[in-house]
Amino acid sequence: MMAGPLKAQIRWNPTPTKTMNDQVLIFFNGSTDSSYAFPGNWANGLENLEQRVIDCINQSKRSIDIAAFELNSLNIVVALCKAKERGVRVRLVFDDEHAPNNNPPLWKVARSLLTTKYGIPIMSDAGWPVVNRKDKFLKGYRSLMHHKFIVIDNLSSDSHDAVVITGSYNFTITGMVSMQNVVIIRNANLARNYTVEFEKMWGGSGDLPDETKAKFHQYKPFAIFDPIDFGKSSIQVYFAPFGRSSRDQDNLLARIADIITKETEHDIRICSFSFSSGIEIDDAIREKFELHHVDVKAVFDKTSKSKYSLYAAMTGNSGSLNPWTKKADAYLANEDRQLHHKYILIDAENPDARDIPVVITGSFNFSKNANEVNDDNFLVIRDREAVNQFLQEFYARYARARKANQVEPSAEIEPTEEE
Repeated sequence: MMAGPLKAQIRWNPTPTKTMNDQVLIFFNGSTDSSYAFPGNWANGLENLEQRVIDCINQSKRSIDIAAFELNSLNIVVALCKAKERGVRVRLVFDDEHAPNNNPPLWKVARSLLTTKYGIPIMSDAGWPVVNRKDKFLKGYRSLMHHKFIVIDNLSSDSHDAVVITGSYNFTITGMVSMQNVVIIRNANLARNYTVEFEKMWGGSGDLPDETKAKFHQYKPFAIFDPIDFGKSSIQVYFAPFGRSSRDQDNLLARIADIITKETEHDIRICSFSFSSGIEIDDAIREKFELHHVDVKAVFDKTSKSKYSLYAAMTGNSGSLNPWTKKADAYLANEDRQLHHKYILIDAENPDARDIPVVITGSFNFSKNANEVNDDNFLVIRDREAVNQFLQEFYARYARARKANQVEPSAEIEPTEEE
């Protein structure tokens, strides 16, 4: 069923809603439902995500590090080139298969501008700088450099300049049409955390990549960063995969499951492109739903019809490998293109005085591949206003999906990210 005509996106909203001591901005390119908003906490919906990214790039003073699963937005490429031209250090890491193969003509133009004309050094997850040559590199099975983050001005002497851009948005032209989010955080400590991750893949802290020291996928050293304090709130970043040297530690799926188990009292909301069943998070949510009567609602991308999907499990589909004994309130999305979000909300709708609601969001699809082999990241944000903004976005997606009254899945479709 078609979702109807595309809605216009705002090119520029001069007064977007900020949160967490005005250090965090959350943007959605889809509609939001303001009836769920706290007073004065309107979610930033119908936003032009590309322009928000470009605005941050244009404000850069010293450095830009970008890790891009895909990159064919020529507007973003031009902004990076202009930054390099005015003396900003620009470094780029990308996935060596998806970036070139998603719209090859655009990628050819983008690469020509970046490397040939402006000399911006690039490293791919094949372990080689494309400006020189391709060397052999041991890669994980079906592994992806799946990050979508930018670190701006980590080199600046003024800590207030440092910015992290992350979320579900691939830096592409079609990424503007899928349902996405971008989280922009002005915090030097978080920028340093992301820089550590970037430089593992870059092979060091230099201006040029070092293919002899670069580490990707399960070959990266694993690290856990402490939560960053924002007064009454906090943000903690996790980087996947958890690494071959850390098999005796809790994996990232187990860590998310632990948050769900320990912190959920009232409700769970899921909005996700890809979510596997039979993983630790599935078990944690199912236990809360079936044994503790927590209210669970979910929306999944329309490709989530596989017998391995959480959608099939939650709706009691007979083909599911891990069907729930009690059917949950879950729907397939009814959007013009992909529902590309990857977020889980905990106690967003009915928080009591003791609760600190949680949103888990980023580039991390909730799957074993993301956990074990992909380069990925997610944030755990504990903040009432930030979570409330995601709740407004969730109910806009949920209402459209529920109205469409999608039928139960009948075919197995493996979701792919092609943006």
